[in-house]
Amino acid sequence: MIPRSFINDLVDRADIVDVVGQRVRLKKAGGNHIGLCPFHDEKTPSFHVYADGHFHCFGCGAHGTALGFLMDYENVSFPEAVEALAALAGVAVPREASSRPTADPALYDVLAAAAERYKDWLKGEPAAIHYLKQRGVTGAVARDFGIGFAPDGWERIKTALDRFGEGKLLDAGLLAKNDSGRVYDRFRERIMFPIRETRGRVIGFGGRIFGSAGEGQPKYLNSPETDVFRKGRELYGLFEARRSGPRLDSFLVVEGYMDVVALAQHGIGNAVATLGTAIGQPHFEKLFRYADEVVCCFDGDDAGRNAAWRAVEAALPALSEGRQLKFVFLPEGEDPDTMVRDQGRERFLALMQGATPIGEYFLRRMREGLDLSQVDGRAMLRELALPAVQRLPAGSLRASLVRELADLTGSEATDLERILERIAGAASANVGRAGRAPSYSPGQQSGLAERLLRALVAQPSMLAGLASAERARLVEATVSDGLIGAVVDYLGATPDADTATLLGRFMGDAAHAELVALAERPTVLGGAALAAEFEDGVRRYLAAHARHAQRALAHDVADRASMERYLVAKRQAVAG
Repeated sequence: MIPRSFINDLVDRADIVDVVGQRVRLKKAGGNHIGLCPFHDEKTPSFHVYADGHFHCFGCGAHGTALGFLMDYENVSFPEAVEALAALAGVAVPREASSRPTADPALYDVLAAAAERYKDWLKGEPAAIHYLKQRGVTGAVARDFGIGFAPDGWERIKTALDRFGEGKLLDAGLLAKNDSGRVYDRFRERIMFPIRETRGRVIGFGGRIFGSAGEGQPKYLNSPETDVFRKGRELYGLFEARRSGPRLDSFLVVEGYMDVVALAQHGIGNAVATLGTAIGQPHFEKLFRYADEVVCCFDGDDAGRNAAWRAVEAALPALSEGRQLKFVFLPEGEDPDTMVRDQGRERFLALMQGATPIGEYFLRRMREGLDLSQVDGRAMLRELALPAVQRLPAGSLRASLVRELADLTGSEATDLERILERIAGAASANVGRAGRAPSYSPGQQSGLAERLLRALVAQPSMLAGLASAERARLVEATVSDGLIGAVVDYLGATPDADTATLLGRFMGDAAHAELVALAERPTVLGGAALAAEFEDGVRRYLAAHARHAQRALAHDVADRASMERYLVAKRQAVAG
């Protein structure tokens, strides 16, 4: 663990002008320096570097210290940024022992060894190589993505990696155990795609059937949830995409691993894929850390449109100022893999350039089945759209949607803004409006979230100490609960972080002062007692969240039923 005092001293002594100036052309302006921002395209300099040790861009809002700059510019983790800054300062990074439990680092060694073994097996499997060549995958791309092969047999990987022990292989998700207690290889006769986290470490695998080997089996089989792999928060191809530059203009979200690989094969290196789950808010939050635009690519059928609408609902809270979300729907029978191979890169990119912005898609979907020439149709559009608009952070997108909604419904934008204020007020008072469930934060109601946050700041490793299923539920439950959501998200992705590392990650952020204040407050409990209190608090938090989810589901079902009855009645009236 890196001592907090060293990190603070390192930031204080770092010459931020020198650090930034080695990567960005700066010009002296008074006592400070300015230049073109490296994190967004601009022609007029709005990127300011201040002698007191921080930077700020008045164009895109990027800000922070020398550590934050290195993390964002070089695409490195916090510890790696500390190492880089220390090297510039000519000092060694001290380490101190920690007695806190963390995720077993041996799992990364196990998974790395498995990835190498799968790659070796691919070299000796002509059928798998032939399949990849048929799909247009070259040796260079297979190497870049670490593609491998799991041969047929129940104990091939178990035997190959027996030096790690059966327990570690089970914990890493490479083996499975049936009800009778038999342990066997989870992946058999599949093309193997290693899934990497943002630091490049293998955290899991996706295995794809090919040929006739997988009749009656799922096309893709992913690793199970483990201490290092949480499929609801990870994206295939994100590590590979980030290697293409310090900051991407956009990400393209597709459905399959082969789509990501095929697009990279054709020079489109910004594609990522979810891991067998619908894209959720944690995915959007992660993508928007590295790019300002996300384009979701879906099939043009009903399933694709439903997936797009779920993406809209998940993305709304993440669409702060400057972030853009767009949608592309492919022709029937096409997917990115086949389309880019059959029609070429330029045709595919042209389709992406014509992507529909979220605002346009949102209003188009909302007004489906409504007759806006009728008063009740316009009223229904307002009732349906405004609760969703209220979930958007204040900014140009929200203001634009309010104006367009006002035009469509014959309303005044100021009147709609007042309705949004009432919806927000009712939500904060835990009173539902228009059949909708109120927004809810267990922490705000009971102070429980604050206590959990304080415990995590004091002992970050307690999150990794939770059972994987319980930890995944906590990550999902806190995602929209303010600062604790951001802290849980970070610690979930960085299980070896200590207090100093956690505070360093938020340095330059508005939340940093609050976290420092929590860290400096003395704790009455410590060690096992603090961990026990934390685990009890987590259980109570999750129970409160589950109760709210049940109420929300009941409200949503009632609302959808009401909407369906309305549409049926309208269609019958029109038919009559």
